[in-house]
Amino acid sequence: MNIKIELEYIGTNYCGWQKQRNSLTIQQILEDVIFKLTKEKVIMIGSGRTDSGVHAKSQIANFTIQKKINLKGLKININKLLPNDIKIKKCNRVSNSFHSQFSSLQKTYLYKIKSINDLSVFEKGKIFFYKNSLEIEKLKKIASHFLGEKNFINFCKKGYSGESTVRKIESIKISKKGFYIDIKITGNGFLRGMVRLIVGSMINFCKGNLKEEQIINALKFSSKPLPRNYSVPAEGLYLIKVKY
Repeated sequence: MNIKIELEYIGTNYCGWQKQRNSLTIQQILEDVIFKLTKEKVIMIGSGRTDSGVHAKSQIANFTIQKKINLKGLKININKLLPNDIKIKKCNRVSNSFHSQFSSLQKTYLYKIKSINDLSVFEKGKIFFYKNSLEIEKLKKIASHFLGEKNFINFCKKGYSGESTVRKIESIKISKKGFYIDIKITGNGFLRGMVRLIVGSMINFCKGNLKEEQIINALKFSSKPLPRNYSVPAEGLYLIKVKY
């Protein structure tokens, strides 16, 4: 029985999605809870790994169990055992061919920024604070260079998964309301740390630390990386949608 779940979590207290030795992760917690309920050891497959401190409003995962089970009851019982910062939103049976990672067609990430006015106690760990103002038009201008199919080898962390660093960014939408800026990035897939490096490069272009030409060259030529790591913190990043 192949079961698909949709879940949300605050990633602050976890070392990302993927199971690791001697580290607390979302995948490990879910597998442990399901074992307590079903006495079956399962492998929880996520749509993609979110790094340490990254959040999710709509992470998709699937796992297989041998016994038949009431899915409504399973969702309720899993949520009873999960910590307060992780919650199952949906739980459905899917075909055996469904694979949360390999079946996905598109993902959307949201990066949340607050500028000038300091974070409240309710926002800390959930939004990136930037003390200066950011010009929306400048952000939009530099964002346009990331659109399309490109080699993002200079915009990912070491240890990226897979053989290819080519990905297609389909849209980057930037909106501002008061002190808050939202950057939504949609693509057919993302490398490790890729969204945070793209957003960080955009911000540093606005600050004057990076020239437009440097970003263009880093996207065109794998031999011309950026002069330093411009990644923004994980706390502002959310996985918000996975399309199948």
